Amino acid sequence: MTGLVSCTLDCNLKCEYCFEGNGDKDKCPDLKKINLRFEKGIDYIDSYIDELYELNNREQTTIIWHGGEPTLIDPELLSEVMNRQHEKQHKIKWQIQTNGTLIPKYVPTFKKYKVYVGISIDGLKKHHDKYRIMKNGNPTFDIINKNIDILIENKIPFSVLVTITDNNVHDLIDIYKFLAKKNISFNFNALYPRCNENDKADLQVQDFSNAICELFDYWIEDQENKIIIGPFEQIIEGILKPDRGVPACNWQKNCLDSFVAIDAQGDVYPCEHWVGYEDMKSGNITDGLKNIIENRAYFDNRVDQLIKTDCINCPIFKFCYGGCPWNAYMLLGDVNRADLSICDGRKKMIAHIYQYLKKYYKGEIPELEL
Repeated sequence: MTGLVSCTLDCNLKCEYCFEGNGDKDKCPDLKKINLRFEKGIDYIDSYIDELYELNNREQTTIIWHGGEPTLIDPELLSEVMNRQHEKQHKIKWQIQTNGTLIPKYVPTFKKYKVYVGISIDGLKKHHDKYRIMKNGNPTFDIINKNIDILIENKIPFSVLVTITDNNVHDLIDIYKFLAKKNISFNFNALYPRCNENDKADLQVQDFSNAICELFDYWIEDQENKIIIGPFEQIIEGILKPDRGVPACNWQKNCLDSFVAIDAQGDVYPCEHWVGYEDMKSGNITDGLKNIIENRAYFDNRVDQLIKTDCINCPIFKFCYGGCPWNAYMLLGDVNRADLSICDGRKKMIAHIYQYLKKYYKGEIPELEL
């Protein structure tokens, strides 16, 4: 099981499409207050990691620092948690998901604790700077691009997360070329419309599915660059090993089996998306993590309900399982509904990749009715 630590809900950017945040997007974060809150929570976080490590049978455990923006936290505070685990000789694989604007001050910490870095960058400068901006409206692409070079120079492992929007969906191959030139692997998210959300950057499913299939064809035929595009490799694995499914959080039968999140107050949630949603709080770490996990049952009936309703007769249900419960909640107000915004796009993407494998893969491929 992977652990997610929500360091803060605050951020130093005001991305137009962001669902995260803590209040007014134009308000600059109070760093003193943010760091004091985190410092008070260090014992909670340390206990959480200890208990999760035990639940994982003392095998290597992945901990991901999340936000908001986790690099708003002083590096010495995150180092305090990581050093405690190091002194206990716990086998922890550290990761962080960041907007990449504050990388330089964290380089020594990343190197010391071998932190794998995930950076959000939405493609080329013209794409990225439309939505991912500072509180004062200033662009961020040049800052992040420079900081990526710093990671490369310091041999710090990282990858990129690209949010696909209406702004960049028609330029995915150019974005691929830009990242491949620097040998940067990447994952992608699609920004589909959600109820009660700002509709800026909303993506049309047809545009997304067409562009993704074109990107897959370009990537799979590219003999010069061998970067990883996470979702493509995960879908290929899911097709070739259908009993194991697609190894990604929003394709799982029950994501509660794989993830658990905590905030600096010690409150425990299903994952980082739910942090701050009082009705989705599983408990507090003082209740004991094992007890919390054994008794949380938010999505237990979701699959049974989906196969009778939204996903009835769906040919890719055993790949998709209705998508992310949080997305479904945001779209329809019910975790037991499917994330309907993704359906057509996922069907076309899986069918396209499956047909390619049927034609070119030399090994045995399970028969799918798509």
